Amino acid sequence: FFVLSGYLICGQAYLRLQNQDYSVMEFFARRIRRLSSAYFFCFLVTALVANMLFLRSEMGEVFRNLLGSITFTNNFNLLSTQGYFNNSSEENPFLHTWSLSIEEQFYIVLPLLILVTQRRLAAFKTIVVVLFIASLALMLLSGDQIYNRDERFYASSFRIWELTLGALVFLLVQKRGLYSNFPFAPIFGLLLVLVPVFQLDKGVQYPGWVTLIPTFGVAILIATCSPNTSRIGIFLASRPMSYIGRISYGTYLWHWPLIVFVKYVGVDFNDVLRAGLFFASLALGAFSYHLIEAPIRKINVTNHRSWLFGLFTAQTFVLLVVSFYVYIQSQKSNEFEAEMLRKIEAQSEVYHTQWNDCWNQQDSEDFCRLGNEDGPQIDFLVWGDSMANSAFWAFDEFAKETGQSGFLVTSPSCPPLIGIARDSSGAKGCLKTNQALLEFLTASDPLTIYIFARWSYYSEGYSGHLSILPNEVGLVDAKGDQVSSENFSSFMAAFEHVLKTLPEQHRVIVVNQIPVFPYFVPKEMLKQLRFGSVPEPKTRQAFDARSGRTIANIREIAARNTASLLEPHLIICDQSECIYQKEGSPLFSDHVHLSKAGNELLQNMLIEDHQLRTGTK
Repeated sequence: FFVLSGYLICGQAYLRLQNQDYSVMEFFARRIRRLSSAYFFCFLVTALVANMLFLRSEMGEVFRNLLGSITFTNNFNLLSTQGYFNNSSEENPFLHTWSLSIEEQFYIVLPLLILVTQRRLAAFKTIVVVLFIASLALMLLSGDQIYNRDERFYASSFRIWELTLGALVFLLVQKRGLYSNFPFAPIFGLLLVLVPVFQLDKGVQYPGWVTLIPTFGVAILIATCSPNTSRIGIFLASRPMSYIGRISYGTYLWHWPLIVFVKYVGVDFNDVLRAGLFFASLALGAFSYHLIEAPIRKINVTNHRSWLFGLFTAQTFVLLVVSFYVYIQSQKSNEFEAEMLRKIEAQSEVYHTQWNDCWNQQDSEDFCRLGNEDGPQIDFLVWGDSMANSAFWAFDEFAKETGQSGFLVTSPSCPPLIGIARDSSGAKGCLKTNQALLEFLTASDPLTIYIFARWSYYSEGYSGHLSILPNEVGLVDAKGDQVSSENFSSFMAAFEHVLKTLPEQHRVIVVNQIPVFPYFVPKEMLKQLRFGSVPEPKTRQAFDARSGRTIANIREIAARNTASLLEPHLIICDQSECIYQKEGSPLFSDHVHLSKAGNELLQNMLIEDHQLRTGTK
């Protein structure tokens, strides 16, 4: 898309500069004529439908993404909101506008650069070459030092080279003509475009080196594929393909909101529905083209430039008013929704009152206290990541019921290991906190140490709760260097090292993997009440596929090192599926962290285990 856009739009700019009739205002008027009316209607309908369907608590995100789409900054909005507790992007109806934002950012800056360089043709060529080299080098050589895997996808600086590649192809063809004397080049170019469709997955860094494959495939097709000399050229220039090209912009605008809304109401997303949505998207693209785009494109830019700017101003004003309306709606509460939310959220809290106080504490005087805070001694310590932090209530009530006192020591997205951490911005703090805790445990009196974390998140290197691809996020050592071996073997070696390293006077109990759901459980339960849709079950097969070998290896290593084991998944999951609620109360506050009902389940396990160990049952 970016390469084709650069070829067409930069090519038009080049020809006008060559003819010495380039006008910045006319350029902007042409962009308005081509784009604004179609996206105006789509954004308007999408915002209003989202307002009808979405929860009030979700409308703030709709507002931010609508405003970002209107102002062509939504890629920056998406880039800056990548985070640990984010809602799924699959429920963002404006997610797809990141590419339109990047394209228009480029076409706002390019004319200004042309003006600064006084419309000189040679300067235009230099601008294109410099931007191409700078952006390509930045994308290929920066690694994760500027943006992480999720952020780099939306970064304009990592995408400009794709647009300018199209411009360079135009300059090349303009100078030398089509390279039609290479008969196999179109086939090769087409293969470069199609093969990644079947080979790329979420585990590949993108954009990165692999992005060169489809982009240069498009460049080869443009430069060599003529309808006069190539069968592929004849096919691509055929009426059906040309028609798909004409309706592609409208199809792009409508396809994603359509998918989001259908999935949101809980319709079974099977292959028949996918095919139906595919053709529905094409139909909406055709509607957009014939009833909105085509009539507007008949307007003469030279004679009606001011009219086009007025139209754009009016459309933008309406969309800004709608975005303000969406914001107001996000601040209101729906009576039915509020009542149901109160019932569900009463059991789905994760942020206990000391949530933020329990992170990265490295001094025992700052550790979060559990149970009897005035007790003369500490009986146990809970060590882990956000899973352990979400279990605060379970351990606190367990301590009170058994007359004990405890510490809670946690770091976000941080496995309870020594000398190794997840490759993230918090890795340094994670390593430091864990090392300080080991030093504390070495000097302390005998304790029961509970180790609790999202084990497979680290052992498999998953990027998030929707991921099923291993090694997306690696591990780093104590020096901050990438661990060269695969995640699983490195993690298990580090896990066993921890059990061997902890002083012998302590008793170690490992809390094994908790099921991870592909959706936010309380929200899905509320949607079930509103739409009658039943959340997709988490099958035991899917749970075992994602976390099975991690559970088995933790079990084996714990037994080999005389550590005890608690396995909540054996209560949450039976042989067929894993439950997400009990008697109408969600067990999870999001996709994995324990709610109050989930804490009660863990609390009962802790008490039963304690009674068995102490003979008090």
